[in-house]
Amino acid sequence: IGDHAVLVEAAREAGMDASVVATLLPTEADVEAVRTEIATASRMGISGVPCFLLEDKYAVMGAQDADTLADAIRQVAAAKARGELDKAG
Repeated sequence: IGDHAVLVEAAREAGMDASVVATLLPTEADVEAVRTEIATASRMGISGVPCFLLEDKYAVMGAQDADTLADAIRQVAAAKARGELDKAG
Protein backbone atom coordinates (compact mmCIF):
# COMPACT_ATOMS: atom_id res chain seq x y z
CA ILE A 1 0.00 0.00 0.00
CA GLY A 2 2.98 2.32 0.36
CA ASP A 3 3.87 1.95 -3.33
CA HIS A 4 3.02 5.26 -5.00
CA ALA A 5 2.23 3.57 -8.33
CA VAL A 6 -0.31 1.33 -6.59
CA LEU A 7 -1.86 4.28 -4.78
CA VAL A 8 -2.07 6.40 -7.94
CA GLU A 9 -3.75 3.52 -9.79
CA ALA A 10 -6.21 2.98 -6.92
CA ALA A 11 -6.99 6.70 -6.92
CA ARG A 12 -7.57 6.63 -10.69
CA GLU A 13 -9.89 3.63 -10.37
CA ALA A 14 -11.80 5.50 -7.66
CA GLY A 15 -12.38 8.41 -10.03
CA MET A 16 -9.69 10.74 -8.75
CA ASP A 17 -7.37 12.70 -11.03
CA ALA A 18 -4.33 10.40 -11.15
CA SER A 19 -1.97 13.19 -12.24
CA VAL A 20 -2.95 15.33 -9.25
CA VAL A 21 -2.53 12.37 -6.90
CA ALA A 22 0.87 11.54 -8.40
CA THR A 23 1.98 15.16 -7.97
CA LEU A 24 0.77 15.52 -4.37
CA LEU A 25 1.61 12.06 -3.04
CA PRO A 26 5.34 12.58 -2.49
CA THR A 27 4.73 15.93 -0.77
CA GLU A 28 3.55 16.93 2.70
CA ALA A 29 0.34 18.38 1.19
CA ASP A 30 -2.68 17.84 3.44
CA VAL A 31 -0.67 16.10 6.17
CA GLU A 32 -1.80 18.59 8.83
CA ALA A 33 -5.43 18.40 7.66
CA VAL A 34 -5.36 14.61 7.95
CA ARG A 35 -3.78 14.78 11.41
CA THR A 36 -6.51 17.21 12.48
CA GLU A 37 -9.21 14.86 11.17
CA ILE A 38 -7.64 11.93 13.02
CA ALA A 39 -7.52 13.92 16.27
CA THR A 40 -11.14 15.02 15.84
CA ALA A 41 -12.25 11.44 15.21
CA SER A 42 -10.34 10.28 18.28
CA ARG A 43 -12.01 12.92 20.48
CA MET A 44 -15.39 11.73 19.18
CA GLY A 45 -14.58 8.14 20.12
CA ILE A 46 -14.25 6.94 16.55
CA SER A 47 -11.74 4.14 16.53
CA GLY A 48 -12.47 2.19 13.38
CA VAL A 49 -13.58 2.28 9.81
CA PRO A 50 -15.91 2.56 8.19
CA CYS A 51 -17.60 5.22 10.25
CA PHE A 52 -20.53 7.21 8.94
CA LEU A 53 -20.97 10.52 10.75
CA LEU A 54 -24.48 11.95 10.53
CA GLU A 55 -25.08 15.62 11.29
CA ASP A 56 -21.66 15.78 12.97
CA LYS A 57 -23.29 14.22 16.02
CA TYR A 58 -24.30 10.62 15.40
CA ALA A 59 -21.99 7.87 14.21
CA VAL A 60 -22.65 4.46 12.72
CA MET A 61 -19.41 2.54 13.15
CA GLY A 62 -18.19 -0.67 11.65
CA ALA A 63 -19.38 -2.69 8.70
CA GLN A 64 -23.14 -2.40 8.89
CA ASP A 65 -25.69 -3.74 6.45
CA ALA A 66 -27.53 -1.29 4.20
CA ASP A 67 -30.76 -1.54 6.23
CA THR A 68 -28.99 -0.51 9.45
CA LEU A 69 -27.35 2.48 7.78
CA ALA A 70 -30.59 3.49 6.07
CA ASP A 71 -32.46 3.24 9.39
CA ALA A 72 -29.89 5.49 11.10
CA ILE A 73 -30.22 8.05 8.32
CA ARG A 74 -34.03 7.95 8.59
CA GLN A 75 -33.88 8.42 12.38
CA VAL A 76 -31.54 11.41 12.14
CA ALA A 77 -33.61 12.91 9.30
CA ALA A 78 -36.79 12.55 11.38
CA ALA A 79 -35.13 14.17 14.41
CA LYS A 80 -33.92 17.00 12.19
CA ALA A 81 -37.41 17.46 10.72
CA ARG A 82 -38.79 17.71 14.25
CA GLY A 83 -36.21 20.41 15.02
CA GLU A 84 -34.51 18.29 17.66
CA LEU A 85 -31.06 18.75 16.14
CA ASP A 86 -31.37 22.53 16.11
CA LYS A 87 -31.24 22.70 19.91
CA ALA A 88 -27.97 23.49 21.65
CA GLY A 89 -26.43 20.68 23.58
